[in-house]
Amino acid sequence: MLIIKRFQHNSSSSGYPMRRFFENETSELKAWWDSPRFANVKRPYQPIDVIKHRGSMPLSATHYPSSYQAGKLFKLLQENFQNKTPLHTLGVIDPVQMTQLSRCEQLKVVYLSGWACSSTLVTPSNEVSPDFGDYPYTTVPNQVERIFKAQQLHDRKAFLESFESKTDKMVDYLKPIIADGDMGGSPNMCMKLAKLFAEKGAAAIHLEDQLLGGKRCGHLGGAVIVPTGDQLSRLVATRFQWDIMGTENLIIARTDSCNAKLLSSSSDPRDHEFIKGVIDPNLTAWSEELIDMETTNTERSIIQERELKWYNNNQLMTFDEAVEMKFNNEEYKQYLTTKKHMMDKELKRPYLSLSELKMIAKRVSPSKEIYFNWDIPRTKEGYFMFKGCMEAATRRSLVFAPYSDMTWLETKTPDLVQAKDFARNIHDVYPWVKLVYNLSPSFNWTQNGFSETELKSFIWDLAKEGFILQLVSLAGLHVNALSFWELAQGFQSGGMDAYVKQIQQREKETDCDVLTHQKWSGAEYIDSVLQVIQNGSSSHTSTTSGESYTESQF
Repeated sequence: MLIIKRFQHNSSSSGYPMRRFFENETSELKAWWDSPRFANVKRPYQPIDVIKHRGSMPLSATHYPSSYQAGKLFKLLQENFQNKTPLHTLGVIDPVQMTQLSRCEQLKVVYLSGWACSSTLVTPSNEVSPDFGDYPYTTVPNQVERIFKAQQLHDRKAFLESFESKTDKMVDYLKPIIADGDMGGSPNMCMKLAKLFAEKGAAAIHLEDQLLGGKRCGHLGGAVIVPTGDQLSRLVATRFQWDIMGTENLIIARTDSCNAKLLSSSSDPRDHEFIKGVIDPNLTAWSEELIDMETTNTERSIIQERELKWYNNNQLMTFDEAVEMKFNNEEYKQYLTTKKHMMDKELKRPYLSLSELKMIAKRVSPSKEIYFNWDIPRTKEGYFMFKGCMEAATRRSLVFAPYSDMTWLETKTPDLVQAKDFARNIHDVYPWVKLVYNLSPSFNWTQNGFSETELKSFIWDLAKEGFILQLVSLAGLHVNALSFWELAQGFQSGGMDAYVKQIQQREKETDCDVLTHQKWSGAEYIDSVLQVIQNGSSSHTSTTSGESYTESQF
């Protein structure tokens, strides 16, 4: 087997030519980073850090189709961002839905949801479950591979049809895949996951700032987010992996902090202003009361009742809110002014730690002691109470934006006013940031105050604010359930009349190409391949389109 080396030992030269090799590789990598693709991407590491971890196999020997797809996606994003038009799409759950989406020229990308993978029997363990991020980490990459291979088959089929019909027009089945990377996990896990996605065919993935093990669907309660720095490490690890591979795949930084109630750790001072505590020094920690009840075998219903009572009766607040409660109006105004001055002028950073906040409060009013304890209300697992809000989401997104390619704000309702406010705050600092919006089926769209006109224009209104990538994440799941439910209802009493009227006639009327499912699957393409291999000698007897070909009825 031929082993290709990127550098070779030359015994006649003075030593191993590693220095010259690394200099050349570093120069090439710098030029790549300076290209328009990475114009607004920040990296906390140097080119040499990438080069020395690549190994000896040349990048020319490891081409990744996903990088080519990423280039298509980047171009689409640039064009739509410049024109303030949406790159909107639907989440698909199988190759059938992918092909139907591909035939719609204005839908130019494909989305794959982790929720859909978890719930529709595509996990390696063949277990279905709600989206708690507890499925094997190969689950979504494997679904990406399934869809990407189907894209390639249908592209080859369409290319052959175009050639034989002597036309330049063909369906673009190679639409870039954007996939759900969930939390990613530790930096090493993120690197493994990023590598899998790039190998399997994903042009982009999104990573959210939830805790591995504390993950919930963004529209469920009980989600635990990680410190800002932990999420930043995930983004950096993903970029580093793709730099090692020499690919241009895109990272979407998603934050669930707008609606989060729990934080896994207080280790990052950027989160301190949003952690809730208590101001009563006489309280016993809830976790201590819980352990006492568990050791005495207290009934579960009583424990649940007492937990609810504890959190309802003991007021939780951030340190700023505690200051506002203890200070008079003038003192609180001075506190806020001092805060702003310290962040803008003295420290020149957009956050303050708890110790710094306490110092400001003491400086403003030395005689007032503010008791604040964020450990007492911590959960049994040790999670901190967090004030999820737009300010928290904005702060985090501003940290993540330079290290990612797109920013995703996860919301609990479809709200154009909220979206505009978020976009303005991000673009005031980073005007080039492309935003992502989840047009979620979890929203009850008809009960959120939209008129029919507003519903029709919502996607385009969002795009004007910079929300370029927009997706109905679980569209494929819902349409699959609805269409089959309607068919099953009709078929149980109407038999084949129901099937013909609800499916076959509708396929004909709408030009759905799965009407002739053998042709759709690529049977004619395989015929053409076999004729090449067999030199046409068995074309009469072995062709799939002979007299037994039932689809000739159509």
